[in-house]
Amino acid sequence: MAKCSIPDTEFAERVRKLQALLAADGRDGVLVFSTESEPAGVRYFADYWASFETTAVLVPRSGAACLLIGPESQTFAKARSRLGTIIRMKDFRESSMPDYPGAKLATWAEVLGDHRIRTLGIAGWHLIPASIFRNLAAVLGEGNLSDADGLVRKLTLTKSPAELDCLREAARLSEAGFEAVLAAIRPGLTEAQLAGVAAGAMLAAGAESTGYPIWCCSGPNSIQAISRPTHREVRTGEIIHFSVGAKVAGYSASIGRPVVLGRCPADVKRFLQVGLDAENLTIDLMRAGTAAADVARKVHGFIGAQGYGHTILYGPAHGCGQMECEYPFVETSSEFVLEENMAFMVDIFLAEATMGFRWEDAVIVRPGGGELLSSYGREITVI
Repeated sequence: MAKCSIPDTEFAERVRKLQALLAADGRDGVLVFSTESEPAGVRYFADYWASFETTAVLVPRSGAACLLIGPESQTFAKARSRLGTIIRMKDFRESSMPDYPGAKLATWAEVLGDHRIRTLGIAGWHLIPASIFRNLAAVLGEGNLSDADGLVRKLTLTKSPAELDCLREAARLSEAGFEAVLAAIRPGLTEAQLAGVAAGAMLAAGAESTGYPIWCCSGPNSIQAISRPTHREVRTGEIIHFSVGAKVAGYSASIGRPVVLGRCPADVKRFLQVGLDAENLTIDLMRAGTAAADVARKVHGFIGAQGYGHTILYGPAHGCGQMECEYPFVETSSEFVLEENMAFMVDIFLAEATMGFRWEDAVIVRPGGGELLSSYGREITVI
């Protein structure tokens, strides 16, 4: 079982880099907000993943960054955080809203005053609850709060060698989950049972968790781009679409594959082949220096030329790292250029009215085309 992690020195360097950006930006600090389901921002700077409660990292322009947590997470945070300063605040309590009478909890006036913050950027701008925003505005004034997602993204767009190693291991464990599904699958098993097979195999092999809720979408459910498994039993002659992803040291990869049990009808096989060809084309086009919009236009043009343009929803790729799906998306409206060491999930999701599928693999952008993180074969699987 391989052990991958991000060293303490890299976490410290992330804070220093953000402070250097703040020095040029002019704001006094950044509040990086995260939730249990969207943990990426805080985990990137503190290696802390909230449970039940929400959380944030406060990075002042100078001085030590600190982890902000809810009232119940002190011992948990001390065991996990890479930041030495941990502050409990009522605003980060769980959503059942306990009052914690008698608990000594910090206020925003104290925290912001101690760090000499008058102007504050917020990363996680679209996640932060209105209640926390209002409490911040009561101290600083709403005009002194601003969106800082773009500032943090300057750090996360390209990946370090340690980050790429974590993603490689996450891809390997994702394959282990899918291979376990292939060994177990048979008509009559439910989507939920097969998702459980994948999750159990990945955790047993060394994943810290699944990267997202595992998807097994069969028959009419295969048209769902985002889904959850149900108690529907899988059947022969239909597309069963799997998205299986593992998380390692905070980093998530994925493998997406369609499977057909028994005979595969000719129209289904042709549809699956177009998607597979589109994935292979995308991987080849993921070259450093290429405009992301050009990749999307060429791939969508190929799919359209095969008669399936109407089945395109998005893509053909999205960033991956701390989240299996993170900024940026590769799409026809993209305005960025691919850079070496960017990491993406090539994600071809196509859906007709009654059937759909996903082909998905992690890649690193290289000068000569995408470096696959997954070694698992890309082929139409009929069992």
